[in-house]
Amino acid sequence: MGSKERYHWQSHNVKQSGVDDMVLLSKITEEAIVENLKKRYLDDYIFTYIGTVLISVNPFKQMPYFTDREVEIYQGAAQYENPPHIYALTDSMYRNMLIDAENQCVIISGESGAGKTVAAKYIMGYISKVSGGGAKVQHVKDIILQSNPLLEAFGNAKTVRNNNSSRFGKYVEIQFSRGGEPDGGKISNFLLEKSRVVSQNENERNFHIYYQLLEGASPEQIDNLGIADPTYYFYLNQSGTYKVDGTDDKKEFKETMNAMQVIGISANVQMMVLQIVAGILHLGNINFVEVGNYAEVENEAHLAFPAFLIGIDQMKLREKVTSRKMDSKWGGKTESINMTLNVQQAGYTRDALAKALYARVFDYLVDAVNKAMQKPHEEYSVGVLDIYGFEIFRKNGFEQFCINFVNEKLQQIFIQLTLKAEQEEYVQEGIKWTAIEYFNNKVVCDLIENKVNPPGIMSVLDDVCATMHATGEGADSTLLQKLQAAVGCHDHFNSWNQGFIIHHYAGKVSYDKQANDLVSRLMKCTPHYIRCIKPNETKRPKDWEESRAKHQVEYLGLKENIRVRRAGFAYRRAFPKFIQR
Repeated sequence: MGSKERYHWQSHNVKQSGVDDMVLLSKITEEAIVENLKKRYLDDYIFTYIGTVLISVNPFKQMPYFTDREVEIYQGAAQYENPPHIYALTDSMYRNMLIDAENQCVIISGESGAGKTVAAKYIMGYISKVSGGGAKVQHVKDIILQSNPLLEAFGNAKTVRNNNSSRFGKYVEIQFSRGGEPDGGKISNFLLEKSRVVSQNENERNFHIYYQLLEGASPEQIDNLGIADPTYYFYLNQSGTYKVDGTDDKKEFKETMNAMQVIGISANVQMMVLQIVAGILHLGNINFVEVGNYAEVENEAHLAFPAFLIGIDQMKLREKVTSRKMDSKWGGKTESINMTLNVQQAGYTRDALAKALYARVFDYLVDAVNKAMQKPHEEYSVGVLDIYGFEIFRKNGFEQFCINFVNEKLQQIFIQLTLKAEQEEYVQEGIKWTAIEYFNNKVVCDLIENKVNPPGIMSVLDDVCATMHATGEGADSTLLQKLQAAVGCHDHFNSWNQGFIIHHYAGKVSYDKQANDLVSRLMKCTPHYIRCIKPNETKRPKDWEESRAKHQVEYLGLKENIRVRRAGFAYRRAFPKFIQR
């Protein structure tokens, strides 16, 4: 401990690279911010502060400063005693929870591939190392850490922008005793990208678990689950991509199965999970032909295996994918009618079944993790929000719309609490203050979620879904017409012949409702922020694309953030807390 107390990084010939806290920049311009981040990134310093906000640039390689030595150095140290680090932010969050007796949360934001998920892992790893505790606490720590490989296998995938992209959002609450020992936890999952189960863009993959299973299955599993080459399965062969550089699917399959074991999922249930996963693959190979305007299964043999794996009767499966039951109400009576589907509708029904099965397996796994670490009553908690980043694809569907909306809401929280609330605080205190202008994206959130006057996009969508449920044709054009009527003159909305464009805070994207619940939970905690930046599209270390970095610096509002911090007070604390401390 003695050596730790004497340690100060500036006295140990640590190379100074730019400024550690961008509040100290001599010029506050976007160019100066980008230049400082670039200088530090090329010198292998990926972390930089703006006051208490941490900026993290993805290095695309393993950095050497995440060892036990760093854990010891940052434990209990003040923020400026050591170089900027995610451990410093995590330590501050943990100590504040204990000192102020308040729940904390960290909001990790940034676009796809900026390093959010890795940041979340470092936070959980640090808390696990510094928080002590006996056998029960160690068991909870093991579950929290093992939930990562398990949920990544079922919820992450290779996209064009990121080889290990989270295709779901998660809010991990680590619950603590009053003594600061992690003795429970809860994971909430949001917006799983179910459409990936049935189709992927070019150069992308389905969820990792499929390739892990195909590579890592034992001979017995290969027989029992009907495992074949990935090119055989329609749900895997559409993108033409099966391997990911630097990923060992066989090894990761072992880690996934081990994680299930640690969490307490029995061998019997593990097998059932794999059966459903394999059953979905076989379900995708059921094709349809048109016979007298109606769909029939092209090859009856393709029904047997998915029916066996999912545990349902083969004829029942055929009936469910080629027809649907509709309830007709007339004169107080309800009558059930079986409607035969056409080929297109049958394909949609098969895919809907596959997506629903996969989502239920995913929810089951999250539930299993939660049951393994639940505690009867909550005391303190630290929440870590890792939600998939803002993204723009060539083809953006409803799921991208929801993801980008949640990111828009998170940006709104950041603006509300770091740019708006602090300035209002100074005005209320009677301090002479010159207002600092910034773009408040509430206008974009309202465009999406307004209920009335004018109705937002979600309300219009609800209305179209309610009135167009019986037909597939014309729904898109009806939606566009109604959107044009409701929000056509909004500054942040444009329509075009095949869709619509929203001018998000991070750029223009052409294109639930869980978002507001998440926001209200975050607002009950003391928030901390990590803003992740993706320096390039090549995913290579030491590669810096100036225009990409500048764009992110602009839309994350870093310049405005620095200006408010510089003009404001370095230390602000509510009077009762100040007295207590």
